Amino acid sequence: MLYRYKPTGALLEKVSVHGDGIVMCTDAQDEVHYVDESDLIPQLQETTEKIKTEERLTAQLASEGVKPATPTKKEIFPVDTRVNINTASARQLADALPGVGLKTAREIKDLQSSMLGEKFIKLDQLKSIKRIDWDELIKDNLIRVE
Repeated sequence: MLYRYKPTGALLEKVSVHGDGIVMCTDAQDEVHYVDESDLIPQLQETTEKIKTEERLTAQLASEGVKPATPTKKEIFPVDTRVNINTASARQLADALPGVGLKTAREIKDLQSSMLGEKFIKLDQLKSIKRIDWDELIKDNLIRVE
């Protein structure tokens, strides 16, 4: 089962449970994350897409006479179409996000460059820019930070 991680919007897969509500998860790059289980939102559509892709790749290997192997997570995680605030340009932000003009997009990028490591860690960090309804953009699953 795939889950959306609330603080960053990342798509994660549970591996195991550790302690009181702490879950070990992996992402599409096979990076391990330890997160609070209450911050995970089940994603049925993405899970179904992942399963279908894995089945298709396994059948393709079998038809080629190759002993089916488990495809890597990079091959089977669904393509993430949300805007990554850290990698998008100001123009891309303005074009992709409703209610965000070029001036506001530049303000977002200026704020990003002032952050540690010049990137956002959590979606909540964006809320210091008041002109945008960030809760709506997060709820509509339009943005992520990675």
